[in-house]
Amino acid sequence: MRFLVVEEDEAQAHQIKVALTEQGYVVDVVIDGEQGWAYVETFTYDLLLINTSLRDLDGIDLCRCLRNEGYRVPILLLTVQNSSIDQVSYLEAGADDHLVKPFTRTELFARIRALLRSPSRANAPLLHWNDLHLDPVSREVTYRQKPLSLSPKEYSLLELFLRNPKRVLTQSAILEHLWSFESQPNEHTVRAHVKRLRRKLQSVNAEKIIETVYGVGYRLKPPSPELSKQQADIAPAESPETPAELLSVKSAADVSQGSIAPSRDLPASRERFKTIIFNRIQTLEETINNAQTFTSELCENAELQAHKLAGSLGILGLKSAYQLAQNIEQCFIEARQNPQTQSLIDTLKTLIAQLYQELQHPFDEFEEKIPVQSEQESISEQQTSFQVLVVDDDLELTEQLKRIAIHWNIQLNVTTKLEEARVALRETPPHLVLLDLVFPDHQDGGFVLLEELKYQFPELPVLVWTVRDDMSDRAAVARLGGNAFLSKSVSCDQVLEAIKDILQSTSTAPTKILAVDDDPITLNCLQELLPSYGLELTLLDDPRLFWETLEKTGPDLLILDLEMPHFNGVELCKTVRSDRSWNALPILFLSARKDPQTIQQIYQFGADDYISKPFAEAELITRIFNRLDRIHLLRSLAETDPITGLVNRRRSTHDLHRYLHLSRRHCQPFCLVLIALDCFQSINNQYGYTVGDNLMRQFGQILQRQFRDEDIVAHWGGEEFIVGLYGSYQSDVAKRITQLLELVQMTVFPVANHVQIQMTMSAGIAAYPEDGMDLSSLYAASNAALYQAKAAGGNCFFTPSSYSRSTV
Repeated sequence: MRFLVVEEDEAQAHQIKVALTEQGYVVDVVIDGEQGWAYVETFTYDLLLINTSLRDLDGIDLCRCLRNEGYRVPILLLTVQNSSIDQVSYLEAGADDHLVKPFTRTELFARIRALLRSPSRANAPLLHWNDLHLDPVSREVTYRQKPLSLSPKEYSLLELFLRNPKRVLTQSAILEHLWSFESQPNEHTVRAHVKRLRRKLQSVNAEKIIETVYGVGYRLKPPSPELSKQQADIAPAESPETPAELLSVKSAADVSQGSIAPSRDLPASRERFKTIIFNRIQTLEETINNAQTFTSELCENAELQAHKLAGSLGILGLKSAYQLAQNIEQCFIEARQNPQTQSLIDTLKTLIAQLYQELQHPFDEFEEKIPVQSEQESISEQQTSFQVLVVDDDLELTEQLKRIAIHWNIQLNVTTKLEEARVALRETPPHLVLLDLVFPDHQDGGFVLLEELKYQFPELPVLVWTVRDDMSDRAAVARLGGNAFLSKSVSCDQVLEAIKDILQSTSTAPTKILAVDDDPITLNCLQELLPSYGLELTLLDDPRLFWETLEKTGPDLLILDLEMPHFNGVELCKTVRSDRSWNALPILFLSARKDPQTIQQIYQFGADDYISKPFAEAELITRIFNRLDRIHLLRSLAETDPITGLVNRRRSTHDLHRYLHLSRRHCQPFCLVLIALDCFQSINNQYGYTVGDNLMRQFGQILQRQFRDEDIVAHWGGEEFIVGLYGSYQSDVAKRITQLLELVQMTVFPVANHVQIQMTMSAGIAAYPEDGMDLSSLYAASNAALYQAKAAGGNCFFTPSSYSRSTV
């Protein structure tokens, strides 16, 4: 396991590191909160030990920031303060436990073991894999009751595999988890330790525990069928909050149960696709029987049919039939050179007969429909609305909150009685509960309901909003698992901001994949497999609709088949790579062809990766996530503004051009809004650029909350922000900008050293096609309107068509 120690006392930090290292843990040490934050963002840890007194960003603030970002790894605070008020502040900040200095090694180890034994982790402390047992408490390893002597690093490596029993671990993931930042070696060291661990296992006749997934990493070998049920019963339960799930192994995949087929229900899939398979065989049989000679055109068509047949049979796990289809394909390749060979015809007839015999098992009739992207589909205007249950008898206040919540895309369901709330929770579980503590018929009714929620809905976030604001109430809410505590003296916008922060910390946008293949069997297999990994999949079986589908879906990764009618995969790949808007899109090829010439051609024309059909589930998923991880890292570095966290000018320009193109094609409205902060330079001059940057960041967060997820919100430099709204008319956008003006004017921005600033903004709105037909003309029009707004004194917006002032 890997720990991070954030301690400014270097002598004490060294002592803690030595003590933990002697226990077999990997330890990184930093001396201030800013460094701690950077390390947490970069590396994966199983436990954080943080001193409360740090320079720049103190330990309590660091803990609170991590929890606000959804970081769930256990945190142990090290402190010299132990009053009841201090203890409450530690709990409210999100710490799991605290340890008062000075402390002994024994006490430190006991607290750590208690945190690592928390219920959110594996249900059983003993880790198993077949006859191999590892006890994390005693650090003993046995195989069939025989003790196994391992070095600390070998033990940690084996523990890592056992805590991730259904994962493929890359060498980089192993390095990150088992070595500290200062002493991180190269990947040759990983291979050496795996080799030594295998030798140790072999010495007790446990020869086949760890296997290599070539080109990817290592995994535990799947148990034999007779042991599968037993293994499932004793394997550690996986939880999204365990360190195993927090490893940087998004590329890890569930172990494929078959050697070649990822379909989860192979017999059912074989039965369903009988028509397609037998039609292809009959087409090949007719070609062979009717052909006097094998012309080049005939061979090419037959070769394509055999190629598709082989891929389909392989996907369905029919290994013998797959090999026969490959032999048929090879025969047609040979027939191009020698079209008159009677022996080749006889060989093909024999292979067809053998194929029929192999597939002689009965198939049930069926009709399988694959969901394919429709040409008429357009960008969805719908945005997922968060459902919040409000339990509060103050009707006037809750009605005011409901009116404002509409603009935050939050739907409130208000109940005024505790019993009504219990019924609502059972019938329609919300995303979050907003709870008052005081009710006329029960002064402590809110606490009672909060305790019920803790046990009945442990994963449901609860935000307490009440007039009771003493320390005992805050401590009780923290003890009962409340996510946040707000006094009713705060504004409705602050309440909604807290709700959105809690909800967004646990929700992420799905990764979108577009798969193009004319083989419905392959598409069906992908449909069964990929969504279970949280991937949003669009399937396309007609390459002629490729470009329209690409622009409408905006995928994060593209999966292409090599051989398709009308346009093959290489042609589609070349088209993508030649377009400035899409040339960085990751492309993964699936093909039954394995010859070096074909593979070289695929990479030559821009493919990022290649997997041969039939493919193993683990290999496909691992390669997809590896590719996505790399592209996301590069995009975040190249496309994110470092000050505001919004997309930068380069990325937003690409997205704006795409929206304008869709507006022209589908005759949809589009608006471009240019926004600037009023008198921003004077703020920089008075308070400094650090305060100015902090202000820009907070303003960027307001813009993100006020606009839809599909709207483009970007920082173009200086005080200039830009918003692109597809499908919105100028009148609707004007209303939203008016609301934004009011919100900014009422907001007090805390920046630094108890300094609070109030400010205003100005905006210019340009609409397509009235004010411009392309991005440059729309920008010029919105910039001219913005100039008019600033000239009018700010805190207003203008439109180019009338330059009529709209102000708050």
